Amino acid sequence: MTVDTPPTNWNRWGPDDQLGTLNHITPDVIRHAATLVERGRTHSLSLPVGMYQPAGDRRVARIMTETGQNAKTRGKPLWIQDWLSLPLHGPTHWDGLGHVFGGGCIYNGYDAEENVTPEGALRNGIQHAANRIVTRGVLLDVARIKNADTLEPGYVITPDDLETAAHHQGVTFRSGDAILIRTGWIRTFRELGEEAFLGSQPGIGWDVTQWLHTNEAAVVALDNVDAEVRPCEPKAAARIGFPDFDRPVHYELIRNQGMLIGELFALDDLADACAEDNIWEFLFVASPLNIPNATAGPVNPLAIW
Repeated sequence: MTVDTPPTNWNRWGPDDQLGTLNHITPDVIRHAATLVERGRTHSLSLPVGMYQPAGDRRVARIMTETGQNAKTRGKPLWIQDWLSLPLHGPTHWDGLGHVFGGGCIYNGYDAEENVTPEGALRNGIQHAANRIVTRGVLLDVARIKNADTLEPGYVITPDDLETAAHHQGVTFRSGDAILIRTGWIRTFRELGEEAFLGSQPGIGWDVTQWLHTNEAAVVALDNVDAEVRPCEPKAAARIGFPDFDRPVHYELIRNQGMLIGELFALDDLADACAEDNIWEFLFVASPLNIPNATAGPVNPLAIW
């Protein structure tokens, strides 16, 4: 089957590259991002990690191995400890470059059978991003621009939506940006429950993948489950050459462009704070846990201004 859109960034940064679009985050980009910190405000963009997060079959297990329940009877000092088991794609996280393959290859043309094994992603593991995601973040509050608490299920976010939000918010784009897109969809989980949240949902469509490439974005993150629209656009699946694959945006961004995708980011409180201060750009620090050969990395992203 002929793929309509060939990989756009393979070999762009050399045949051994495992960073993809994180290469856009240069020292100059980081230095500029640091100048955005003026007020000393910080905002965590991570959903709480626990049993009641929207995860479907990606449940988190937390167990107390020591507690303070018998502190009064025992009297003496005792440490308190707990244990956590979680799927790496379950909490707020980055999808890594070893997460999607097609045509037998992962990003940059590495053979999937050879490089994604029971030992993990021997190439494109998330550990390569562990000290890289420090950059300028831009929040594009599409839901607010449309005067909606949340975008409608199945709504396809377009480049025009992003440009309109940027115009209203008074921001422009720079190479190396982290693009954060608010749909308001997390409200669906709180108000209607997990089944509704995990079903049809708003998200970015195919045209945004090309817009991100043109603008040399470093990463993109949203406040829904998959970042991309559900159900997917038929034209998008056709363009990657696999019309039955239901995550074509993942395929294009991760496998073809080498871009990490952020999922389940908590953006509502950040959006309110940005609107209050009329500040929509900030220092963004969001390096994943350093887990060798992992296909995803849980993260506690911070927006700072």
